[in-house]
Amino acid sequence: MHHIRPYKIFTLIETPPSQRAVSVTLPSRRGAGGTSLLETLLIIAASRIVDARRVFEFGTFFGCNTLNMALNTPADAKIFTLDVDEQHAAGLEQHPADAPLTQLHLASRSSLDFVGSSVAGKIKALIGNSTTFDFSVWRKSMDLLFIDGGHDLSTVKSDTESALEMAAAERAACIMWHDYRNWEYPALTCYLEDLAQEREIFHIEDRSEEHTSE
Repeated sequence: MHHIRPYKIFTLIETPPSQRAVSVTLPSRRGAGGTSLLETLLIIAASRIVDARRVFEFGTFFGCNTLNMALNTPADAKIFTLDVDEQHAAGLEQHPADAPLTQLHLASRSSLDFVGSSVAGKIKALIGNSTTFDFSVWRKSMDLLFIDGGHDLSTVKSDTESALEMAAAERAACIMWHDYRNWEYPALTCYLEDLAQEREIFHIEDRSEEHTSE
């Protein structure tokens, strides 16, 4: 695992200040997980570095990251985001810390942050259990993949393997994981550290919340 400071990512964008402006939505709901402002900017930076036209997100939650990715990708970009509905959540075995977050997502499915936005047409909301979902139609086609769904070991492993299958083969692609080194999810951290023995993975350091990307 390579540990780097955030500025290393931002320096990969070789454009003048006048072309580095981004659009980020103001938070509307508090105390419910999600990404920090720094993490949001890192996701946007990654999308610019790989010139992302096709993005896949594991874990829609409130749809805030979905909206921010849609706001900061080209007009012809397509954002796919996957999460459960009530049917798929029923009987779902989850990490204890994930269960209340799933309930928050289910309660807000009719009012996700991107609904009614100017970029809603770029977003395709998908429903299903990511461990059994059929991703074959998107094989080797995604430029950016963001993994922030279930945090139990089996789900993280399954989502990672699916992301690797969907990552574009003939151009640069980026896979990002959220919650590395989050004390609530030690299995996720151990899995990524083991994966780093096989693949070159970078941990983008932060004093509060952690963010990992390949």
